[in-house]
Amino acid sequence: MEIKSIPEIIKEMDYLVKEEKYDEAYQFAKENINLNKEYVEGEYIFKNLLEELLFQITIKKEIKRKYPLMLDYSTLYSNYGNVLLHFNEYENALKSFKLSYNYNPINAKAIFGLCELHRIEENWDEFYKLTIHSFKYDYSLEDLSKSFENLSIYYFNEYHASNDHENLKLSIYLNRLAQFYDCANDSNENKTAIEFDDDSLRQYDQSIEEIKDYLKSKGLPYGPSIEVITICKNLGFQLDEDKKVVPALFYFNIAYDLTGDPAIKDVIDDLDAKVERKLNE
Repeated sequence: MEIKSIPEIIKEMDYLVKEEKYDEAYQFAKENINLNKEYVEGEYIFKNLLEELLFQITIKKEIKRKYPLMLDYSTLYSNYGNVLLHFNEYENALKSFKLSYNYNPINAKAIFGLCELHRIEENWDEFYKLTIHSFKYDYSLEDLSKSFENLSIYYFNEYHASNDHENLKLSIYLNRLAQFYDCANDSNENKTAIEFDDDSLRQYDQSIEEIKDYLKSKGLPYGPSIEVITICKNLGFQLDEDKKVVPALFYFNIAYDLTGDPAIKDVIDDLDAKVERKLNE
């Protein structure tokens, strides 16, 4: 058997999972990934500066060793966890997601994996806590949509447990926001984890802004994290000052995707023009 390097294993596993080749991914993981890897406290991996700053602001633990991105054990183990979930190997999936989360507590895929295991076990209190926690770290529309979907699932379960129509209303509103933030993916436009009856949908048919105002009044998440947006904008301006235009664009684009703020779009257009001028020099 060919011996692969850690970066090669991470890359191959990522490819197989993205292509949904779960049988191949399962076999590959069994041959190449150590599920009993021992995590050393203080060792972390961050995909970018945003993740590292979110860690420093919200978690505030000492970073004793920072791995390079080519050794992204967090992504490796969240991918493996999802493969194990696919084959209903819940005990091993828990091991894998915990390793992923330990290496990068900002990794939304690790958080969602742990949430799914709590849902399967009907451990609804932990499911709720971890879902609320996930909103702090969502910096893609896909992840933000998933957090709203999970919270919608929680309140739908609460509705069935209590028959309280307030919980049904919250579930529908949160589901609407999940669909709203998933609008970037046209193929998922009508996808929903919950099938609501038509009468309920008509009864609680409100605009997105009305839904956001209502959720805000209830102390629930109603949009992207202010911290994420603020950090992205600050990083963008700082990198632009340092004449690092391409990384600056990366962070401004995250902020714009999450907010649709025309002022951020103006900054992006100016930076794009700057890049274009540089290419033409």
